[in-house]
Amino acid sequence: MSLKAISYFSLIIGTALIFYGALPSVFAYPYSDDPNSGPSNIWELTLMISYKGWIWLLIIGLVLSVFSVLKLRRK
Repeated sequence: MSLKAISYFSLIIGTALIFYGALPSVFAYPYSDDPNSGPSNIWELTLMISYKGWIWLLIIGLVLSVFSVLKLRRK
């Protein structure tokens, strides 16, 4: 793979991580009626996972995106 392709790939991954990390700011935590209830579908599971690691997802996504944009602009 060329360096440009790797930069585009990391930009796409970084953007996806930023989107995934921003989900908790848009959607509420899924409703659960008792302590042992789990997610009832994939969307609730996605929201629960994004609530647990939203700060790391945003940080890693921003770092990947910024470095790949800087790398692509330099060329």
